[in-house]
Amino acid sequence: MLTKLPASPPLEFRSLERHQFSSQSFVPIEIGRWIVVVAPHAAQGGPDIERVQAFMALPTQGVSYRPDIWHGSLTVLDRPARLCVLMWLDGTSADEEFVSVPPFIVHSA
Repeated sequence: MLTKLPASPPLEFRSLERHQFSSQSFVPIEIGRWIVVVAPHAAQGGPDIERVQAFMALPTQGVSYRPDIWHGSLTVLDRPARLCVLMWLDGTSADEEFVSVPPFIVHSA
Protein backbone atom coordinates (compact mmCIF):
# COMPACT_ATOMS: atom_id res chain seq x y z
CA MET A 1 0.00 0.00 0.00
CA LEU A 2 1.36 3.43 -0.94
CA THR A 3 -0.14 6.22 1.15
CA LYS A 4 -0.99 9.78 0.15
CA LEU A 5 1.35 12.70 0.59
CA PRO A 6 2.13 13.59 4.21
CA ALA A 7 -0.19 15.62 6.39
CA SER A 8 0.75 18.36 8.85
CA PRO A 9 -0.61 18.73 12.39
CA PRO A 10 -2.93 19.96 13.65
CA LEU A 11 -5.11 17.44 11.85
CA GLU A 12 -8.90 17.46 11.71
CA PHE A 13 -10.73 14.14 11.67
CA ARG A 14 -14.35 14.02 10.49
CA SER A 15 -14.88 10.25 10.23
CA LEU A 16 -13.87 6.99 11.87
CA GLU A 17 -14.11 3.41 10.72
CA ARG A 18 -14.31 -0.08 12.15
CA HIS A 19 -14.20 -3.63 10.90
CA GLN A 20 -16.69 -5.45 13.08
CA PHE A 21 -15.51 -8.98 12.38
CA SER A 22 -11.88 -8.53 11.29
CA SER A 23 -8.59 -7.40 12.66
CA GLN A 24 -6.51 -5.04 10.54
CA SER A 25 -2.72 -4.76 10.73
CA PHE A 26 -0.34 -2.20 9.25
CA VAL A 27 3.31 -3.25 8.89
CA PRO A 28 5.67 -0.41 7.91
CA ILE A 29 7.97 -0.98 4.95
CA GLU A 30 9.05 2.60 4.31
CA ILE A 31 7.58 5.31 6.51
CA GLY A 32 8.33 8.27 8.77
CA ARG A 33 6.14 9.20 11.71
CA TRP A 34 2.43 8.41 11.52
CA ILE A 35 -0.67 9.02 13.62
CA VAL A 36 -2.83 6.28 15.15
CA VAL A 37 -6.32 7.39 16.29
CA VAL A 38 -8.67 5.07 18.22
CA ALA A 39 -11.98 5.44 20.04
CA PRO A 40 -14.09 3.06 22.17
CA HIS A 41 -17.79 2.46 21.57
CA ALA A 42 -20.23 5.04 22.93
CA ALA A 43 -23.10 3.91 25.16
CA GLN A 44 -25.61 5.06 22.52
CA GLY A 45 -23.68 3.31 19.72
CA GLY A 46 -20.97 4.42 17.34
CA PRO A 47 -17.59 5.82 18.41
CA ASP A 48 -17.22 7.73 21.69
CA ILE A 49 -15.61 10.97 20.45
CA GLU A 50 -15.14 12.25 24.00
CA ARG A 51 -12.69 9.38 24.62
CA VAL A 52 -10.66 9.49 21.39
CA GLN A 53 -6.94 8.82 21.84
CA ALA A 54 -4.17 9.61 19.37
CA PHE A 55 -0.64 8.22 19.30
CA MET A 56 2.46 9.06 17.32
CA ALA A 57 3.85 5.88 15.74
CA LEU A 58 7.49 5.68 14.73
CA PRO A 59 8.95 4.14 11.55
CA THR A 60 9.79 0.92 13.44
CA GLN A 61 6.28 0.41 14.86
CA GLY A 62 3.36 -1.44 13.34
CA VAL A 63 -0.21 -1.45 14.57
CA SER A 64 -2.92 -4.07 14.71
CA TYR A 65 -6.53 -3.10 15.37
CA ARG A 66 -8.57 -5.89 16.90
CA PRO A 67 -12.04 -6.49 15.43
CA ASP A 68 -14.73 -3.92 16.24
CA ILE A 69 -12.37 -1.03 17.15
CA TRP A 70 -13.14 2.48 15.89
CA HIS A 71 -10.07 4.08 14.31
CA GLY A 72 -8.99 6.93 12.09
CA SER A 73 -7.67 6.55 8.59
CA LEU A 74 -3.96 5.95 8.12
CA THR A 75 -2.26 9.34 8.40
CA VAL A 76 1.44 9.82 7.65
CA LEU A 77 3.34 12.95 8.67
CA ASP A 78 6.88 13.18 7.29
CA ARG A 79 6.83 11.67 3.83
CA PRO A 80 4.88 9.29 1.59
CA ALA A 81 4.87 5.76 2.97
CA ARG A 82 4.66 2.12 1.96
CA LEU A 83 3.03 -0.40 4.28
CA CYS A 84 1.85 -3.97 4.18
CA VAL A 85 -1.82 -4.16 5.20
CA LEU A 86 -3.13 -7.49 6.47
CA MET A 87 -6.88 -7.90 6.81
CA TRP A 88 -9.41 -10.66 6.51
CA LEU A 89 -12.84 -9.68 5.18
CA ASP A 90 -15.92 -11.80 5.80
CA GLY A 91 -17.72 -10.35 2.76
CA THR A 92 -20.61 -8.67 4.57
CA SER A 93 -21.37 -4.95 4.62
CA ALA A 94 -20.91 -4.95 8.42
CA ASP A 95 -17.21 -5.67 8.05
CA GLU A 96 -16.33 -2.18 6.78
CA GLU A 97 -18.21 0.63 8.47
CA PHE A 98 -17.38 4.32 8.03
CA VAL A 99 -19.21 6.96 10.08
CA SER A 100 -19.10 10.74 10.14
CA VAL A 101 -18.29 12.19 13.55
CA PRO A 102 -18.25 15.71 14.96
CA PRO A 103 -14.87 17.11 13.84
CA PHE A 104 -12.02 16.79 16.31
CA ILE A 105 -8.42 18.03 16.13
CA VAL A 106 -5.23 16.06 16.77
CA HIS A 107 -2.15 18.14 17.62
CA SER A 108 1.42 16.85 17.50
CA ALA A 109 3.42 16.85 20.72
